[in-house]
Amino acid sequence: MESLVRPHAAEAALAQPLTEELLACSGIVPGMRVLVLGGELADIALHVAERVGFQGSVIAAHADPAVVAGARRRADEEGFERVTFRIAPLERVELKDPVDAVVGRFFLMRERDPVGAIRLAADMVRDGGRVVFQEWHYGSILWADTSAWPQSSLYEQFARWSIEGLRRLHAHLDMGLRLVNAFVQAGLPPPAVRTELRVVRGADDLGYAFFEGAIRELLPTLQGCGAASAGDLEAFARRLQQEISAAGGHIFLPLQVGAWARRHPCHGSGASGAEPD
Repeated sequence: MESLVRPHAAEAALAQPLTEELLACSGIVPGMRVLVLGGELADIALHVAERVGFQGSVIAAHADPAVVAGARRRADEEGFERVTFRIAPLERVELKDPVDAVVGRFFLMRERDPVGAIRLAADMVRDGGRVVFQEWHYGSILWADTSAWPQSSLYEQFARWSIEGLRRLHAHLDMGLRLVNAFVQAGLPPPAVRTELRVVRGADDLGYAFFEGAIRELLPTLQGCGAASAGDLEAFARRLQQEISAAGGHIFLPLQVGAWARRHPCHGSGASGAEPD
């Protein structure tokens, strides 16, 4: 099994089908000007840029200079001249004019106040523009019907590590299915919703690589609390694949949820404040 070429590669590839559906259903079309937010900034920014085409433009923002530098480098290498980057958290992004849409992927789950973040993002969108977010619902990996069949010790290890790591980072494990309520609290109409629950089985290298990649991203946090070490992850994807294949079973990725709504002129009347996990 090949290792990941870059961080988030498996996550981005597995998220792409739902992203494409959301962009199509929400009406992201050529010529639009779109603000993009997300941890894997290059992947989502370039994906949206392909959709809006040469007549459109993308503004991609992230607070981490290293993330922005990597995204800018990929955009240059792949010839995406209509993508510009900002080193800034959402609350410090300044735009000369409202955008036609904001698209965020795997962004809200790590925001301290997801409702406030949606409200800020919507404030940057013109009346009638689109607000689109796609999030994991990590809690689904603990559900009996959406975890593993039959039981898998390595999958259970992944669940323990990922939940512990994300909790220590104060991530919202239930962000996916909270999207509808969060949109409404942010003053937007109840959004349209799409979901995707992917089954991983057999020789699905990309699916197994997701699990190893997710834990590797959390490894510094897990090492800090003594929950896992680098040795625990040695060939994790290959070992997981062998265990599942030997049992003739399957495992599930965390549930993905996407939501979108149009910004209306009376936006901003919803309740505020973050909710606990």
